[in-house]
This record gives sequence, structure tokens and C-alpha cells, in this order.
Amino acid sequence: MTGTLSHTDTPASNLIARDDAHTSVVWPLLSGTTRLVLVTGPAGIGRTALLNEVRDTLEHQRVRTADVPLLRADRNRPQAVVARVREELARWSRPPVLFLDDLHRLNHDVLRALLDALPQLATCVVGSYRTPVRLEHTDLADALKTSALTEIVPLAPLNRSEVNHMFTGLLNVSADPELARRLHHDSRGVPGLVDLAVDGYLRGGALRIIDRTAYLVEEPRGTGHRHPAVERIRLLGEAAWQTAKAMAILHPLGTAAEELLGDTRALPELEDQGVLVRHDDGYRFRAPVLAHALAASLGPYERHDLGWRAVSAIWEGRAFCANPGYLPDRLIDAGGFADAEKATTQLLAAGRAVVLHDPAARRWLRAAADRAISPAQRAEALFMHAVACASHNDFVTAMASVDAALELPDEFSPDQTQELHLIRLVGMCAAGDRAALRKVADGSWRSLPGGTAARFIGRAVAMCYTDRWDEAATLLASTRGMWRLGNAATVTFGEIFGMSAALMSGRMAEFERVISDPGLCPLYAVDRHRPALQAAMARCLLLIGESKRAARMLAGLRLEAADIALLHAADGRWDDALGHARKALVTGSTLGQVAAHTALGHDLATMLVARAKLTRAREVIADARAGQNVLPHLLDVPESDLELVLGARDKSRRALQRGLAFASQYAIVIGTDELELRLAVMSLEDGDREDAEFRVERLADIAETMDTGRAHRNHLLARAVTWHDRQAATEVRRLVAERDQPYEHALTLTALASHGLGDARTLREAYELFGMMDALLPRAVVRHLMREHGVAVPGRAATTAEQERLLASLVAEGLTNRELAGVLRTTEKSVEAKLTRLFQRTGYRSRVELATAMLTGEYH
Repeated sequence: MTGTLSHTDTPASNLIARDDAHTSVVWPLLSGTTRLVLVTGPAGIGRTALLNEVRDTLEHQRVRTADVPLLRADRNRPQAVVARVREELARWSRPPVLFLDDLHRLNHDVLRALLDALPQLATCVVGSYRTPVRLEHTDLADALKTSALTEIVPLAPLNRSEVNHMFTGLLNVSADPELARRLHHDSRGVPGLVDLAVDGYLRGGALRIIDRTAYLVEEPRGTGHRHPAVERIRLLGEAAWQTAKAMAILHPLGTAAEELLGDTRALPELEDQGVLVRHDDGYRFRAPVLAHALAASLGPYERHDLGWRAVSAIWEGRAFCANPGYLPDRLIDAGGFADAEKATTQLLAAGRAVVLHDPAARRWLRAAADRAISPAQRAEALFMHAVACASHNDFVTAMASVDAALELPDEFSPDQTQELHLIRLVGMCAAGDRAALRKVADGSWRSLPGGTAARFIGRAVAMCYTDRWDEAATLLASTRGMWRLGNAATVTFGEIFGMSAALMSGRMAEFERVISDPGLCPLYAVDRHRPALQAAMARCLLLIGESKRAARMLAGLRLEAADIALLHAADGRWDDALGHARKALVTGSTLGQVAAHTALGHDLATMLVARAKLTRAREVIADARAGQNVLPHLLDVPESDLELVLGARDKSRRALQRGLAFASQYAIVIGTDELELRLAVMSLEDGDREDAEFRVERLADIAETMDTGRAHRNHLLARAVTWHDRQAATEVRRLVAERDQPYEHALTLTALASHGLGDARTLREAYELFGMMDALLPRAVVRHLMREHGVAVPGRAATTAEQERLLASLVAEGLTNRELAGVLRTTEKSVEAKLTRLFQRTGYRSRVELATAMLTGEYH
């Protein structure tokens, strides 16, 4: 999501975390014990906004108020300001409370005269003063601190939680914890700078939103937008403005920045105005977001000039910066001013060092490729740039570098050529270009770069990315003798994609051969490749429900968000799983990773349905299909569950049948057990026993073929409920307990109990498991079963609160009363009564207010 915010000169009147300050200002004014209440704090902290709120409160209490403007022309006219105050008071029969904003603008004599006059005024005054205190006002500040007639109310920066709350108020979505941390860091908790940072994130396209949660997906670098917080610096004058912009680039060099700056006369004013802060090792900006915004305001020549000043100082030993990213960024700024050969060498080295871990490697390597003098250096830069882009999910850019690199075929080894072509195929998959992939799979594979073995691998990969897994498995098996003689990359990719294709088509022996011996992949011995290969294998295990094996394979690795999400979802740690799943999907980290992408969409939608986030679940399913429509039948499972919850039984069945038809068309076995189980249960409930028994037979075949815990669980459960087979029921209970996946375990117990194969203990165990995951909807189903079977539901007050929270969640999702009645298994009249009680108890006046409270976490 990208967009802009509208701004005024002051923050919104709906203040965040200012209740105590508001009371500290209003109380003395109402009690009449103080002549001057002074609100202090740095620029952007919200002094004016608090004064506006105080004015509204006083007027609501029928206290008269009046504003006395402090004009720029008055800053040197003591008597004019005092006279204006007296004139304003003379207009009223009863003295109003006077408001004087921005007292810091006045010079010493004017402010002294005003303060001296206050004791003679028969009224209270509210003022604001921007800190830090101006040097010429030091004696006045000391006097005010000791005056009995003065109450000073300093405004503190917002903490991280308060910044998060402000963000939600601005965009009406919640912030990912990492985004909230970065926003607090960049703004230092100053509301005006929070607004500047959010505006920059939006305008720069750094924010994306999924499931009503915002994530930072790009490094914010400022946009040069004329935001009020930046314009305030521009209004200080040309010298201060130019100095502030230059310092945005030079300040990381510490004390050397002043030497490189040349003209330092504006630095004291920028310090006085709270833009810069002096430290022993030089000046720094009060908040990083100011440096980002000012740097973005530089023109091309200014940027080149400042970049070259920094680079030349570092090269000559006159300056130093500990941040390893500073010099490469300045080399990019310096452009043609810096020696091309030296700049390219250093850019290439910087990018190579962090190619897999730092997104900045992309711009450094791109700059290295643009400036390279020799073909060999350009080829290396293009290759590493493609790898960096692929590692950070920028597949469109990666494909462009691959195309440019392949114009220099003599500069690459066979391994590199194979890797480049794989990046290109992954990019096609990530971009959803199935037509191009089909072309490679069908006809144009002979024109692929590399030898015959490499071309077979490329063709098989294209088949996998177009769901032709069975064909890919057959091709790789039949040509194995050829590609196993190829280079390390060819052999590795042949084994990895052969393993994946075998899994999808149910050829478990071939899958187990590789998964049990990763050393069959030569690149597994290379540090740069091993983590990605381990993750690819582990994701296949997660896709078939083998979370414990996957966790062992991932142990000791730096896990990606997708891996954490899938592991936590299986372990029942849903709060963590939801956050990591959203992050993985919104950053596109699983595009090109077909198993992880579809598995994440499946798991995220499943969790959202269980937590009564039905509209969000539908959006996630739609986004997952649009982002990469591979193995779409896996998404038919949560879609069917969603329709069933809403009472659309026919739609639910059609989704399951559609999934099975797709799997049959492409000879896919994986995931069909989930579809068959649901159809078996649905047919049994609909009285179609013949179809239910047919599904049980199909599940037996799948369990024999796949031989996984999940496949056996689905077969045993279907057999138990269809045939009322107590031995199967006992066996499936033992199996799910061993597998230790709470949601699967709870669903199994619920299904057994609802078909007469469980007791009170079964229901209580399912109820507790669902509660651990905050799975509101299935927990409500279990409560219904408990009441039907005469089993006491523990915790009456807690149960009532949970039922209300379930209702509030469904209302926040936009369900109509009819839909609510269907989900809650009650009547529309009962829903109306429940809603009335809910609104009366919570104090929310509308569905919109309730939905907003649910979003911000303020619902209680």
C-alpha cells in the first residue's frame, strides 16, 4: 500500500498519551491558583495541540478563553506585546483565560516585560515554549522554575506503545512490532516527527498492508516532500537550510563533518532550534527521520558534491565512519566525481560481503555493475546483483540483471550460468508469468543457456512452477544419468526439484532418498547455499505436516519469517505464527518458493477462520491465489471451511470437489487427504453413506502411498466416524498425541466427540486446546457440544466474555445479522438482543466504533 497523508501545522486534536499533561494544565486554571501555566517541549511534541485541547475543555466548562497572537514583528517590541494583552482583557467584562503560543519566539526583553506584567493581570495565562531553552532566556527560565505563580508542564516523547497507537490512528491499521520499533526509533517519539516518518514511509512505498497490519518492506530513505516538520527548518533561512541538508549527509563522520562543511556559522542556530544536538564526537540530528527527509531534499549536484567530499575525506584518511554502509552509499552519491575503478572495487566488495543479509547490497552491486570498466568485473557485479535481488524478493530487478549478465556468457562458469537461469525461472514464477514458464516447459527449453543437462533441469523447474509435478518427476528420473554428470549447481537443482516433484506426485521413496541425505546435493557443502537448501527441504516437510522433522532440519539456522510461521502454526503458537506469516507474505519472501507460499496462505487463512476473522481469511486466500497460483487445491481447504462456517454448505462442497478435480488433472497426491476427509464427513452428515465410505477407501490408498502422520490421521479419523470404529478412534487419538500439533489434535477430538466416539474428558481436552490458540469459533462449537452432552463449561464469567468477544470479532468483520445467526447457530432475533447487550456493556455506539476498537486492541 502506498499513499499520502493530509497535514496541518499541528497534529490532530485527538491527543495520544497526554491525559496527565492535560489535567496538569486544566486543574490550576480551574482552581485559579496560578497566573501562568507553561507547556514546554521540543518542536513537534504537540504543545499547540495540547493548548487547543485545553481550550476546548475550558469552554466546555463555560470558562471564557481568548488568544493573544505573538507576531514575528513583535519579537523586539516589549510594550506592543504587553499592550496587546491588556487590550484583549479590556474587551471582556470578566477576564478570560489568555492563550499565548510560541513564547520562545520573543527576544529576552520582550519576554521579560510580558512575564513582569503577568502578576498585575487579574487572570490566568496559558503559554507554550519550545525547548531547548534559548541561551538568552536562561535567566528567565530559572526565575520561572522558582516562581509560585508558575506551573510548568513538560511534554515527554511518546513511548513505543504510544507511537504504535498514534500510527493506528493515522492509518486505521495496526503496525507490525518491527515497524513500531523502527517508527519509534526514527521519530524519537515526537508526534510531529512520527507524522513525518509515516508520511515518508507511505510516499516512498516502504509500507505494505496485509490482514489490516502494516509492515515496513523497504528501507525508508525520505522523499523530499515539503512536510511541515521540514518546512520549519527551511523557514530558518537559506544558510540554516543549506547547512541542515549538508549535515544530513556528513554528520555520520563526526567532528570531521564540520571541516567538510566549510561554513559552520548556522550550526549554533540549528542546535538552538532543536534540529541538531552537539555531542563530544560531533553533531547529530535530534531524530533520524529529520536526516532522511533533509537528505531527500538535496538536488543532484548537491548530492554529488557532498558525496565526493565524504568519499575523498575517507580515502585520504581525514574522516572515518564505523558504519560499513556509509562509504558505499556516498560512492553512489559521488557518481562520476569518484575514480571509477576504485569505486567499483569497493562497491563490489561491500555488496559481496552482505549479499544475502542486507537489502542495501542491491543498490551497491547495481552501481558497481554500472561503473565497471572490465567485462569480468561487470559480469561479477551483475551476477551478485541478481543473487542479492533474488535473496531479497526483488525478482523483477533480478531478471533484468540476469538478462544483462547472459549477454556476457564467456565470463561465467557452468555453475553460475545454471544459477542465473534458475533465478530467471524463479522470477517468472514470482511474477506469475505462467505463459513464459509453459513455453520453457513445452517448446523453448532447447534454447536455454548451458549444456544439455542444464536444459533438462530448466525444463523440469518450469514444469514444477506450472503444477506439472508428475511430468517433472518423470523427466528428471528418466534423464538422471545425464544431469548427475553435470556441474554442482545442475546436480543440486536436479536433486532438489526432483525431490519436490516426487513429493507432490506421491513418490515418497524418491523424496525420502534426498531428504534423508542432503549431501546428495553438491552445493550443500557451500556455506552460501546450505541454509537455503536446508530451508527448501524443511518446507517440504512442513507442507506434509512433518513439523518435528522440519524443526530438527532447521535447528541452528537463522530462520526466515515463513519458516517461523509454519513451525509456530503447527505448534499452536498462533499469535507469533500470524505475525510471521503476514510478514512473509507481505514482503513476498515466499514468491518463487511454491511449497512455502501456498502453505502459508493455507495456514494463515485457517488461523483467521478459527479466530472468527472471516473477511480477512477470504482476502488472504484471494491474495495467495493471485500472488502465485501453484498448488491451488491446498487453498480450497480453508476456503471450504470458511463457506461451511457461513452456512454455505453447497459452496463448501464445491470448493472441495474443485480441489480434487485439479489434483486429479495434474496427478498431484499431496493435500488430497485433507479434501477427502472433509468430503467424507460432509457426506456422512448429509446422509450419503455410500460416498462417505468411498472417501474412506480413497484415504486408505493415500495413507498407504504417502505414509505420513497426517495422511494416516486423516484416514483413521474418517474410518472412525464413518464406521463408528472404536479401534480406529483409539489409534487416531494415540497418533495425534504423538504428533503434538494442537489444532490438529483438537479438531480430531471434536470430530470424535461429535460422532459419539468421545466422552466429557474428550470435550474438555479439545476445549482447552482451542483456548490455548484463541480459536474462538471451534471453541464455541465445542461449548455447544458440551451443553448437548451435559458437560459443564468451566468459568461462567470468562465464557460470557469470550462469547461477547466472538460476537464483536464477527461484527468487526462486517457480517450481517443473518450471517451472524448462521455462524452462531441461533436466530436473528437472538443476535439483535446479544448486540444490544454488547453495545450497552461496552459503551460503543455503532458497529464502526466497535470495529475500530477491535483493530486498535482497545476493545474491552
